[in-house]
Amino acid sequence: MRLINKWSYSCAKGLANVLDENHQKKAEYYFGFQVAIGSIVKTALLVAVSMIFGVLIPALIISISFALLRKVAGGYHMDTYGKCLLVSIALFVFAALIAKHTYRYWSIAWVIILITLTFTIGLYVLIRYAPRDTPNRLITDPQEIRKFKALSIAYICVWLVLVTVLTILGMKMYTILLCFGVLQELFAITPIGHKFFDRIKYGLAPKQKPC
Repeated sequence: MRLINKWSYSCAKGLANVLDENHQKKAEYYFGFQVAIGSIVKTALLVAVSMIFGVLIPALIISISFALLRKVAGGYHMDTYGKCLLVSIALFVFAALIAKHTYRYWSIAWVIILITLTFTIGLYVLIRYAPRDTPNRLITDPQEIRKFKALSIAYICVWLVLVTVLTILGMKMYTILLCFGVLQELFAITPIGHKFFDRIKYGLAPKQKPC
């Protein structure tokens, strides 16, 4: 979003001037402010939209589950912040609405099947594809690849323990939410997911007017 870029540039320029830093440092500050300001804007909009639809807590649970795995596993990135914002909020809120309005109809057997499928698919995808490079973090060192792959697998194992406990306690909606969050991130790692999001990305691109 242009507004975020302008704010980030202004903050980076001001900080670099105060500290009397060079252009390289200013670029680093710019990236840092982009991440910080972008995260604030994204969180604020997610909260606002999910409150409108009455799914604040469910949407936040999905987004946190998604984001924690994304930190170590990587995944698809849109080419602009605006597209990323639109698609991610739409997916989180849509999944939250499904979980909130259908969890009563899920039997324990189907919840266990969902957990099993999510964990099995998760292990396969993470072992096969994680970590996926992002525009801001290119992972080429074999040691780094092994580290992030191990962290990704550790995450899905901890996740399995958590959803198992929640299911035993009868908290089906929270289990489903955590499954949806992980499944969205796993999809963003796979080649099929990349093709799917490419279609959305190009579909959201401004149309060129014929000369």
